[in-house]
Amino acid sequence: MGVRAKATLREVSSLANVSIATTSLVLSGKESNRFSEDTAQRVREAADKLGYRTNRLARGLRQQSSRVFGLLSIEVATTPYAGSMIEGIRSALRENDFDLLYNEVTFSKQSIHDGLELMAEHQVEGVIIASYYHRPIKLPDVLPKNVVIADAFADGIELDAFVPNEYDSFMQLLDLLGAEGHKHVGLISDNRNFPAVKGRKAAFKAAAKKYGWVDASESMKLVSADATSELGYNAFLELIAERPQLTAVAAYNDQIAMGIYAAAHEMGLSIPGDLSIVGFDNLELISGALRPGLTTVELPHYAMGRMAAERLIERYESEDELPPEKVTIVGDIYVRGSVAAPRASAA
Repeated sequence: MGVRAKATLREVSSLANVSIATTSLVLSGKESNRFSEDTAQRVREAADKLGYRTNRLARGLRQQSSRVFGLLSIEVATTPYAGSMIEGIRSALRENDFDLLYNEVTFSKQSIHDGLELMAEHQVEGVIIASYYHRPIKLPDVLPKNVVIADAFADGIELDAFVPNEYDSFMQLLDLLGAEGHKHVGLISDNRNFPAVKGRKAAFKAAAKKYGWVDASESMKLVSADATSELGYNAFLELIAERPQLTAVAAYNDQIAMGIYAAAHEMGLSIPGDLSIVGFDNLELISGALRPGLTTVELPHYAMGRMAAERLIERYESEDELPPEKVTIVGDIYVRGSVAAPRASAA
């Protein structure tokens, strides 16, 4: 009898040969259309055999909420943006008297599956799944009832998603270069198959057409690995050798922009007199430290986190089935000293 009193959700799912998430859904009496009656019966029989109805799940079934949400972070902790997004989530949860259970996983489907299993075992009321570059993520077939995505999207599944508007965010910088009268503008970009890369490249092509930039397609230099300052340095030296008439360069991120700064200074180019530079991300240790300061855009990580948490609370508290929504958010531009009109001789 003592063993039965200590039974866990994981033990029930193991005996029934189903996932923890499926076990939780069956015993909650919700989402019955997401599994077969045979599966549900095996779960109930396993729970009865182990005496699981006496533990924490039984209390949950009596409508006693844990008021705990989960944050499944897919490598967000490896980025400079983690603190901002997590604080956005925490701020919304604190204001509504919810706690947060945090778990860091990798992009592998198995790692995500294991992370969600842990969330189910702890009986969270819902989960925010967060990533970066709003990359596609592959999720298990059975998910907790309340799931919201931040800076990512679920491949093949319609879920609430809060993502940055890469196109419009980058276009703010390109419009600034266009308004200053630049006609010879280059782009140094990451070349990975991420929505963030696609959005910024599409914005550059649209701006080139809008402002009549000369030979814009030949003024794009793509780096094949992670977009670092060293790659930015080398890519700019190649680009300026091929297109010496350039008066402005848009960088995929602030790290690349930092490399462009270094190369320009070595060449004796004045910023912004000879060369205007814009970056992306507004990383304080770069954009605020460079001289002159780097004009850049900061993606809305805090807002994405907060809005995702608010939506999760809304789902949790609603008695109605809410349709999934996708919200795109434009970042904020920070204009510093790295942009000016081109010299008259170069315009």
